Amino acid sequence: MVFMFGLIKQFFAYLWRMGILRFLLGLLTTVVIGPLPTVVNFVSLPLVRLCVFLAEFMPGVGGQDSAEDAIHREPPAEGAGGAPRPAEAADACGAEAARALAARQARDDLPQRNLRQRKKKETDEQRDQRNKDLISGQYQASPAGGGKPVNHGAGPMPEGAFSVVRWCHQEPLKARQEAADAVQFDLLLILTKPVIPLFMLISLGQVLNGLMSSLFIGHALRKWVPKMSCETHHLLCCFFGAVHTLLGVSAQQVEDFSNNADRQVLHLAWSWSLKDVMAVMHMCLLGATVTAVSALGNEPTFSTSFAAGIALRMAMAQDSVRGLHVMGLASSWIESGLYNLGVKLESAEEVVTYSGGGIGDCGGGPFRMLFGDGAGATYSALALKAWLMVMPLLATLQWANRAYQASKLYARRRRFSRLLRIGQRSVLCALGALQCLLIAGAELNASNGALANFWVAMLAGAAGESLLSTYDVRGPVRQIVFLIVFLLI
Repeated sequence: MVFMFGLIKQFFAYLWRMGILRFLLGLLTTVVIGPLPTVVNFVSLPLVRLCVFLAEFMPGVGGQDSAEDAIHREPPAEGAGGAPRPAEAADACGAEAARALAARQARDDLPQRNLRQRKKKETDEQRDQRNKDLISGQYQASPAGGGKPVNHGAGPMPEGAFSVVRWCHQEPLKARQEAADAVQFDLLLILTKPVIPLFMLISLGQVLNGLMSSLFIGHALRKWVPKMSCETHHLLCCFFGAVHTLLGVSAQQVEDFSNNADRQVLHLAWSWSLKDVMAVMHMCLLGATVTAVSALGNEPTFSTSFAAGIALRMAMAQDSVRGLHVMGLASSWIESGLYNLGVKLESAEEVVTYSGGGIGDCGGGPFRMLFGDGAGATYSALALKAWLMVMPLLATLQWANRAYQASKLYARRRRFSRLLRIGQRSVLCALGALQCLLIAGAELNASNGALANFWVAMLAGAAGESLLSTYDVRGPVRQIVFLIVFLLI
C-alpha cells in the first residue's frame, strides 16, 4: 500500500506541475494523436523484423552466424592492445557494434593485456542480486570488482523502434543465458500456478493453504530448479500452450472438489476466461523483459512459442492424427491413468474445431458481419491471416538458422551441450513450421472453436510482444503488471 501510495503521489504531483492548460492539451494529444504512431508500429513491426532478419544474409551486412557464435570461434586477429579490430566487429554484429567497440577502446586508459585471470565464482546471493537488478533495470554499470558492463557493452536501449530491432552486440549467447537466468522465476511461477493445486490434489489428496504453498513453491523455483537455457524456456512455453486447455480447471474448482466429502471424479473442462487474456499478457511482458535484459532486439517471441503449443494441440485433435494406432494407445493410457487418480479430461470436439479447406465457411465470421459476403470480407481475412503468419514464420526461420549454425559448430567440436541445443532448436523449428501450415489452412472468416480463437489471440499477442519489446519495461510499472497477472491468472 505504501508503494502504491507513492506512485499515486508522484502522478498527481506531475499533473500539478504541468498546470491546467498544459494538462488539457497533453490529454488531448495523448488520447487523439498519441496512439497513431503506436498503431503504425504495431502493424509494421512484424514486417520490419522479418526484413531485418533477412537482411543479415545479404552481402556486406554481416550474418547471424558470426554474431551468435562469436564466443565459440577462434580468437580474431588482434590490433593494438589485443582487442578485436573494428573490421572483425563489423563482420560480427554490424557497423553500429563496431563503432561502439571502437569508442570503448578509445575510452580505455590502461592498455589491454593478453593475460587470462581466474574468475571468482559467483555466490548464490550475488547471482540472485544480479538477477533482481537486471529485472529492475538498475544494473547498468560494471559489477562490483570490475568486469564488463551487464549488457556486454551494448549500451542503453536506443531510441526508435527500428533501432531497437537492430540492437545487438558481440556476445549474444552469453546475453541470452543471463536473460534466461533473470526471468526463469517469473516464467515458471506464473506458468505453473494453474496446475499446482491439481498436483497437490493428485499427490496429497487435498489442497493446502495458498499462502503456504506459494512460499514453498517460490523457494523451490529459486533454489532447487536448475538454470535453463532460452531454448528450454521456449519449449516450456510450447508445452504449457499444448496442455493449457487440458488443465484449464481453476484453482477454486480444485479446492472445492478437495473439500467435498463425497467427491468421485474431477472433470477438467476448459472455457474462455480472463486468465487466458492474462496468459497473453504474461507472454508479452516476458518477451519484452528478455529483450531489455539481453540487449538483443530481434529474438523469437515467447507468444509465438506458446501459440505453437496450441497449434500442436489442435493438430493432435484432428481425425487424421487421432486415427493413428500409436496416438490411440497413448491417449488411452493417459486417460486411464488419470481416471485412476480421480481426474477426467473433458475435451469437447467443438473446442478444438477450426475452419479451413472449405469446411465451416457457411457459419459466417467477423468479416462477413462487417463487409457481407463480397470480396471485401475475403480479402480482409486473407490480409489478417498473412499478417498473423509473419511472426511465426520469422520464429521458424530464426530457429532453423540457429540449428544450422549449431550443427556447424558441432561438426568442429563434438559436445553433448551443442547436440542438445541442436535438438531443441530443431524441435522449435518443426513446431513453428507446423503452426505456419495450420495458419495457411485456417479460415478466419468462419466460425471456429474456442481454442482456435484463443490461438488467434495469442498470435495477435506475438505482434503485441514485438511492439512492447521496443520499450524498456523494467521498473516499478513492470512489477505492478506482473503482480496483477499473477493474481488474476
